Amino acid sequence: MRTEQAAPALGIAGCLAVVVALALPFALFPGWGAELAQYYTSGPLGVGAVLAFALVGIVVFLAGARGRTDPTTAAGIAVPLGVVALLVALSWAFMAPLDPLFGFPASWIRDFRWVVVAAAGVVAAAAALYARATLA
Repeated sequence: MRTEQAAPALGIAGCLAVVVALALPFALFPGWGAELAQYYTSGPLGVGAVLAFALVGIVVFLAGARGRTDPTTAAGIAVPLGVVALLVALSWAFMAPLDPLFGFPASWIRDFRWVVVAAAGVVAAAAALYARATLA
């Protein structure tokens, strides 16, 4: 498979991974919605911005892959989108306190922030690969 086709597919997968990762705790623990909301909104910007960037990223990668948008334009939009999503995820991961999660019924939530950072990293890496493939 060519990089011009694989990179957008990887970007879409990374964006979907962000969306699923952020929705999964709400699906698994519906009674803890207020605590999770407090956790998601903590930090400088909160992780909601990463979710918004991931949703826009799906559209950008799909538009470039399906030819609805010029691939260089789509890649040019995807790169800053992915980088900013990764930076926001990192700022949330380092700055969000775990205090609102005191008493949360699962211990994996403490490392959950790094799953979101990894998924956002996949989006940024795929965008960089896409840009490299379209500009070469």
